Amino acid sequence: MAAEENKGTGDKPKKKGLMLAVVGVLVLAVAGGGGFFAYKKFLAPKPAVSVEDQVKKEPPEKEGEIFPLEPFVVNLADPKGKRYLKVQISLELVPPATKDKVDKEVPKMRDMVIMILTSLSFDDVMTPEGKIRLRDELLERFNLILRPYRVKEIYFTDFVIQ
Repeated sequence: MAAEENKGTGDKPKKKGLMLAVVGVLVLAVAGGGGFFAYKKFLAPKPAVSVEDQVKKEPPEKEGEIFPLEPFVVNLADPKGKRYLKVQISLELVPPATKDKVDKEVPKMRDMVIMILTSLSFDDVMTPEGKIRLRDELLERFNLILRPYRVKEIYFTDFVIQ
């Protein structure tokens, strides 16, 4: 009987060793998986973003419809002599459906432009700063006339002083 008892106790240490090995393998697998996840999530370098990907992600800026006005030919307020200004203005409208509103308001807009241009002197429009001031003033006044629509930008497509 003593021999039978020794055989029975010999199996338990083998089962314990096998269980420890299985548990050890499972712990290593879980730790390895967690380490891999942590590396990929927190430590791995981010992939470089290509220019094409950046362009695709950025929303395109809405381009407006270009609406050219008829040319303006006016006398400048110049006490030294007679000077003329010929200017062609194009408007970038946002949203493009604003074109219908602009068609109705063209007489008001032309009157406003003529009044502003005839009050300027040669010195006012000759410098780049003067042209920028003129553009800003026209933009502000056009937007007042076209409310709630707006003019995004004004382009001088022709600017001749004689």
